[in-house]
Amino acid sequence: MIPVEIYGVDTEVCEEFYEKLPGLVADITEDTSYSESLYSVTYGDYHSQIRIADEWAGNSPYVWPEEVWMEVEMALHATKYPDVGVIEHLTTLDGIDCVRISQWMHFSTNIYPIYSKKACIGLQKLGLKTPFKPNDMASYGLFVSRLEGLKLYAPAAGLPEIGLPRARVLQLGLERFADL
Repeated sequence: MIPVEIYGVDTEVCEEFYEKLPGLVADITEDTSYSESLYSVTYGDYHSQIRIADEWAGNSPYVWPEEVWMEVEMALHATKYPDVGVIEHLTTLDGIDCVRISQWMHFSTNIYPIYSKKACIGLQKLGLKTPFKPNDMASYGLFVSRLEGLKLYAPAAGLPEIGLPRARVLQLGLERFADL
């Protein structure tokens, strides 16, 4: 049964994606920068999580007043997967978009996928209309939902167990599938 999150998927192309996925992501364990960053995160330390995510992504660090840090921390803490509505207001901060927020969420939870244009193109290739709109939290929410549906629909051999978050495996797999 196809999960509602991926209703309308081209099942033949999706099955092709799952067949190719292990080969598409075979090298991701060699990304030591990502792995070291991911596993250096301390749960609940949002300052550290944001700093690590920003360093990994090559983003300039923020120097926010204490009240802004508190607002960011409260939003990140209150967000429960797969919901993204609670963090929407963070896009009003200067220089913050859904891509950056997705990086923070990924490193703080290991569950949320990192929002990328190429992964959205990969989803389009599967027949799943998923726009890439970095300043629209609803588009990121749809992206999260699509990847959750792909996790639920994945055959046993289609989603490799490689010690990294499944959201990251799918995100990178979709990016690479988009280039095929």
